[in-house]
Parts: sequence; C-alpha cells; structure tokens
Amino acid sequence: MSEEEPGDEVRGRAEELAWRDIVDGYGARPDAEQLNDLTGPLVQPEPQPMPDSYRLDLDDETFTPPPLPPPAVITPERRVAWVGLVASPVLLVIINLLGYSLPGILGVGLVILFIASFGYLVATMAPRDPDDDGARV
Repeated sequence: MSEEEPGDEVRGRAEELAWRDIVDGYGARPDAEQLNDLTGPLVQPEPQPMPDSYRLDLDDETFTPPPLPPPAVITPERRVAWVGLVASPVLLVIINLLGYSLPGILGVGLVILFIASFGYLVATMAPRDPDDDGARV
C-alpha cells in the first residue's frame, strides 16, 4: 500500500467533480453571464491612430524614371527569320481552321520556312557568359 498525503484525496475528489461538470455540460452553449464572469465584459477596444511614420503619401514624391534605352537594332535577316518562325505556324493553323486545303508544296514550304528560321536564329545567337544569370543591378 502506498502512502498518500492527506490533500491527495481531497484534490482527487475536486478533480472528479470538475470533470463531471465538464462532461455534464458538454455540448451546452454557455450563457452570456458565464462568459462575462470568465472573460469580463465583451468590449471592443478603441482603434489607435496610426503614426505618421507608417503612412504612405504618394503625392509627396515626384519620381521621374530615367528614359528607356533605345531598342535593340535587329538586322533584316533576323527580322525575316522571326517572321518566318512566327508566321508559318500561324498561317498553317488558320488555313486548317478555315478548312482550306493548301497545295502540298505550299504546306511543305511553310514547314521548311519554320525549320529554317529556327535554325538560322539558333545559329546566329551571340554566345553568352556562362556565369551571367541575367540579373541586372
């Protein structure tokens, strides 16, 4: 038999009664009075004014971005290659959607134009630095 302290029996009964109260009241909604007794009256705190340091005034600054750099100069051969690369599949899709039948030589010519344009653009690409990840500061 283990020796128990004199307060253990009283504490055990109090815990048992507390658990019975919890189990008996399971699923019942508490009254407003019970909530006020536990938490105090439910009052919303007044909103505090925001400090001026957190406000964003867009009219204060007059930022003017620098002018854009001039667009890259594209050689006429590369322009023709880009047009062939984009226009030939678009034309093939539109012609097929309209239900028009191209003569075989024109269909093959558009496919060859696409492949040749892609090949020319890949072949004339400028080599880039392998350490360059494209980020600019």
